[in-house]
Amino acid sequence: MRNENHFMKLVYIIGTYPSLTTTFIDREIRALRGWGVEVQVVSIRRGQNQVSAEQEMLREGVIYLLPVSPFKLLMANLYFILFAPLRYFGTLLYLITRPHRSLKSRLMTFLHFFEGVDAAYVLRSHIFHDIHAHFVDRAATVAMAASRLLGRPYSVTAHARDIYVDPVILPEKLAGARFVATCTAYNKSHLSSIINDANKIRCIYHGMDVERYQPKPRAEGKTLVLSVGQLKEKKGFPYLFEACQLLKEQGYDFKCEIIGEGPLHNSLQTEIERLGLKDTVVLLGAQAHQNVIRKYEEAQVFVLPAVPGSDGDRDGIPNVILEALAMELPVISTQHSGIPEVIESGVNGLLVPVEDANSLAKAIAEVLDNPTLGRSFGERGRKKVMEGFSIDANVGKLLNEFQLIAGEN
Repeated sequence: MRNENHFMKLVYIIGTYPSLTTTFIDREIRALRGWGVEVQVVSIRRGQNQVSAEQEMLREGVIYLLPVSPFKLLMANLYFILFAPLRYFGTLLYLITRPHRSLKSRLMTFLHFFEGVDAAYVLRSHIFHDIHAHFVDRAATVAMAASRLLGRPYSVTAHARDIYVDPVILPEKLAGARFVATCTAYNKSHLSSIINDANKIRCIYHGMDVERYQPKPRAEGKTLVLSVGQLKEKKGFPYLFEACQLLKEQGYDFKCEIIGEGPLHNSLQTEIERLGLKDTVVLLGAQAHQNVIRKYEEAQVFVLPAVPGSDGDRDGIPNVILEALAMELPVISTQHSGIPEVIESGVNGLLVPVEDANSLAKAIAEVLDNPTLGRSFGERGRKKVMEGFSIDANVGKLLNEFQLIAGEN
């Protein structure tokens, strides 16, 4: 396949790249490049957080739109006003006249149009087959504007928050895209209800480089309950805290460690202390991915009590669940969003109702009390990931879509 794709050139537009929460995009880009596809990444902003050494390497060659000098932005706008006035003013008029939820969101679309102009100006001399936006938020707005200004096709990958939390001109972004990829069948069903041409929506799971995750025999010692995720409402960590309190009252001796950072750090730490769990539950903060893998090796069970956020935010299939399964960790999560697409309760893990600390505690206890059951969950979980979530199979599906576009150009 490598030789067949050496001619293919893609532009990936991403809001912030790289970051610790976009390792699934890293895998996708590496796989495409490994198959001979040329991928030029355009990121709207630079990531501010710590990234891994591998991500530092991926940063090389990334084009960053912000910050932008006023002179460069002026030149970009003048270029299209002079050489493509109908496209320039037509695109601007189209974007700002679409239905918006508020004046603020219309203003943001107006500003993102100028980021699209800047992107188009940077890419005007590049040869490529498709502009692909990861997330149907500002990245898709920029991709749509650049696509129209340059007369090139665009496509999008829709994920979770970008679909459900105050989406901006979502029907228009979907309708204008050559194809729409999304990472769960749950999302596909939702998106198919939004546009007339539901045939353009593809369920393509995030690809896992399964060979990178090699399970090892669990070390004897302190029992470790592990979770990984941004410290946000949709991760449901307070229910994990309550479950830990129940288990502690029942005499279980364990440590619960949570890897991740986010806006709820202080309030979650306060809740830990309020419940008397200061010596049991530890927030480890953000960690490089290699450190996360080491924690998978140390843990006896992985728990993510995902819930729908009050603002509509929700997970699809959290990548950390796939990673934990690949490491043959028994996984406990909730009957929510796309999670049942990978966890079959009682077969390769356990699912409990959302916002149910009692059921969560019982599920954790079931796994801790029966290590043989946990091992069987882990073995079946890794098999599930290998069969349905491998990087080759899923990025291959994405590549097929790009090939169709290239064949039309």
